[in-house]
Amino acid sequence: MGCHVTVVTGNGERHEFELHDADLAGLDARQAQEWLGREFETAGCVPTNPVGKLLLADKILCLAKTQKDAAWAEPTPWAKQFVRAAAAAIGRGVLTVDLGSHTLGY
Repeated sequence: MGCHVTVVTGNGERHEFELHDADLAGLDARQAQEWLGREFETAGCVPTNPVGKLLLADKILCLAKTQKDAAWAEPTPWAKQFVRAAAAAIGRGVLTVDLGSHTLGY
């Protein structure tokens, strides 16, 4: 199943990504979560939960915020891989990453 991903930047710009089955082939949810976890650590992100529990949503939102708006407007290779991993990890047909409100929608 493909996925339609929308990244909404802090200033409200919407960037749409349409992923088809072929785009997600070879990346299961576990692999996607592992990639997000490695990138989270590499980027030096810190869990937002005061108890220290790291949720998948936190990884996705914190990582997305490490990128400048231009990375979504003219997607960098990292941004494309991020969208692919987020879609595979969530496993839904629609995903919205809203950086302004720090929320995920699906």
